[in-house]
Amino acid sequence: MRSGLRVFAWAGPVLLLAISGLVAGRVVALRPPGVVGHDPGIATGLLAVIAKRPAFSFGFRNVLSDVVWLEAVQVVGNPKMTPEEYDRLFDLLNVASDFDPKFEIPYLLGGLILGESLPHAGKALQVLEGGKRQHPADWRFPFYMGFTHYFSLGDAVAGGGAMAEAARLPGSPAYLTGLASRMLSEAREPEAAMALLEPIVRQESDPARQAVLERRIREVAVERDLQALERAVERYREKTGTAPTVLSDLVREGILAAVPVEPNGGKYLLLQGGKVRSDRVSQRLRVFQNR
Repeated sequence: MRSGLRVFAWAGPVLLLAISGLVAGRVVALRPPGVVGHDPGIATGLLAVIAKRPAFSFGFRNVLSDVVWLEAVQVVGNPKMTPEEYDRLFDLLNVASDFDPKFEIPYLLGGLILGESLPHAGKALQVLEGGKRQHPADWRFPFYMGFTHYFSLGDAVAGGGAMAEAARLPGSPAYLTGLASRMLSEAREPEAAMALLEPIVRQESDPARQAVLERRIREVAVERDLQALERAVERYREKTGTAPTVLSDLVREGILAAVPVEPNGGKYLLLQGGKVRSDRVSQRLRVFQNR
C-alpha cells in the first residue's frame, strides 16, 4: 500500500506535467461553439484552471509557466500576427504570470510585442504594469511603459512621466532623465523619435527585445522618409507646375540628392495625388500623423 502511495507521489506530478505539455497547444486554441474572433475559452482551459489553483500544480508551477511561455513564443514567431493572435498572446501571458508571477521575460517581451499593435497597446501596458508590481525596483518596467505610451499611443506626457519614474530607480541608465525631458518637450516628429529610439536600442542587451526595438526603428524611418518625399513632391509641383511621374524626377530636378533607401529592403512608390508609400509597409504610423 505504501509502495503504491510512493509511486503516486512522484508519478502524479510527472503525469500531470506530461499531459499539460501535450495539451498546452490544444487548450489555448479551443473555442466554444459559435464564438468568432478572439477566443475567451482559455479562461476555462486546463492550464488556466491549474494556474489559479496552486495545489493542482504539485510544485511544478515554474515548469508549467515555461510550458505556457513556449506556446506564447510560437504565437509571436509569426511575423504577420493577426488581431486574434495578439489576443491569444495576451491570454497566454496572463496564464504564464499566474503560474510564476516573478517570471520577468513574458512581461517585458510580451509587453513590447503587444505594443506593436495599436489596438493592443492598452493590454501591453497591463502586462508591463503586472511586471512592475512584481518587480517594483526594476527600472525596465516603467521604462518600457514609457516607450509604449510614446511610440504606440503618441502620448508624450505619459511617456515622459514613465521614463522619469524609471530614471529615479536604482541601476537605471544616466541618459533616462534627458530622455524623459525630450519626450515631454519635443513634438511628435519622426526625427525626434529616431533620436529617442537610438539610445534605447543601444542599452537593450536581450536579443529578442532588441529585435522588436529595431523593427520599430525601421517603421519610424519609413515614416520619416515618406514625409520627406511627400514634401519634396510638393516642392516639385511649386517649381515646375506639374506633378512628378516617378520619384526619380525629384532627383533629376535637383530637389533631392537621392531617393532614400527603404530600410526593409523594399521600394518607395509614388501614388496618384502625390502620396508615397513603401511596398513593404502596409500602414503608416498614426502616431506621427496630424490630428
